Amino acid sequence: MDSQDKDDRAAEMVVVAVGDCSLEDARTVLDLLEEFFPAEAEPEAVAGAAGAVGTSGRTGEGVQVATVWTATLDAARPAEPAERRTTPVRLKGTVSVTLQGGPRAVERMHAALAGHFTVEDTGTVSGDQEKEIGLRIRS
Repeated sequence: MDSQDKDDRAAEMVVVAVGDCSLEDARTVLDLLEEFFPAEAEPEAVAGAAGAVGTSGRTGEGVQVATVWTATLDAARPAEPAERRTTPVRLKGTVSVTLQGGPRAVERMHAALAGHFTVEDTGTVSGDQEKEIGLRIRS
């Protein structure tokens, strides 16, 4: 694989971070995305979704401060249309999602989420080769 192939492949990878939600809602979001966009590799630690890794922040007293689940997904091909899914996807609450990667890949993943959830954009940062979008999603 030459350097151009590696650059093209890297442009299609999206890091997905899911937080401010229950483990069940994080699993729902990541499992849905992994149906359409394969995970980059086998997980080192599983938080529910096949390629997801979860981390928890804790204070000195052991009180949980924040939990974020992450996965790196390959968005090289567009997702199947939402109409093809036979069962609706439901969340118990609102979920924060951050998508970071190549601009086209991030837009593909954003479109997949918008096909299944109500999506509110909370911010976008664009660079020369990369884009990051913050989202709040709900059923």
